[in-house]
Amino acid sequence: MSNNNNNNPNNSNNPHTISNLSAGLKSVTLSDQQQNEVNLNLLQQQLHNEATSSQQSRITHFFQNQPTEGYTLFSHRSAPNGFKVAIILSELNLPFNTIFLDFNNGEQRAPEFVTINPNARVPALIDHFNENTSIWESGAIILYLVSKFLKENGECPLWSDNLIEQSQISSWLFFQTSGHAPMIGQALHFRYFHSCPVPSAVERYTDEVRRVYGVIEMALAERREALIMDLDVENAAAYSAGTTPLSQSRYFDYPVWLVGDRATVADLSFVPWNNVVDRIGINLKVEFPEVYKWTKYMMRRPAVIRALRGD
Repeated sequence: MSNNNNNNPNNSNNPHTISNLSAGLKSVTLSDQQQNEVNLNLLQQQLHNEATSSQQSRITHFFQNQPTEGYTLFSHRSAPNGFKVAIILSELNLPFNTIFLDFNNGEQRAPEFVTINPNARVPALIDHFNENTSIWESGAIILYLVSKFLKENGECPLWSDNLIEQSQISSWLFFQTSGHAPMIGQALHFRYFHSCPVPSAVERYTDEVRRVYGVIEMALAERREALIMDLDVENAAAYSAGTTPLSQSRYFDYPVWLVGDRATVADLSFVPWNNVVDRIGINLKVEFPEVYKWTKYMMRRPAVIRALRGD
């Protein structure tokens, strides 16, 4: 009888018995190790819930209390595309605030954010001047900003009111968003973040990045030659004959741009990704000297400096 009593799960003397959970739940006996595991799981769940609640409250609070003017940029500290938009906002001297999302806490999946960006990625922008209009995808955001600026001010230093120039600027902008940024992103992923080494992928994407830079290098070199021939008139014949190299011209380090005679969004959209390309083993100064000079001029612009600092 005593053995039966000791084995009875309803025995109140058993310290590891959990009883009376519900009318349909039998009593369960846990070992000390099992009980510790249960307690740890409960604690982890509680911490997760608290973190989720905090994360949701930050995003929810913003959307429930949006500003009445200015812009809000949703970005991430390691996202070049977010800084790309910040550069344009800064260059146009537009008032904006940046919210850097915490991907570890899943803030990019907060329901309110997904409402304005169904892709749940950065960047995204809200225009509080325009009934909280939201735009997502960096290229679309940039075109929205410069088009709106042109409409409101009659001119835009980073854009054009000429349809042909607009198409040329857009072509380079789309080339950046579809061919430049994704290839560098993939090269970075397979070099540093993929679950196992895939040398062929690293080589494939790095080679493609080099091809892309070759396209830009050629375009800038052609712009350089045209500028030198136009400004260095007294030596133009020697340059044409090949008796004097273009590198001897005093205009050889003069800034040149992809479209027109000034920096536009066609140029500035490349800056944040050019700033990280050394991490995949590409040396712009050595391999693509025109791209290097072009990037150097842009990196020195006060608005670009402010944007890259996260100001």
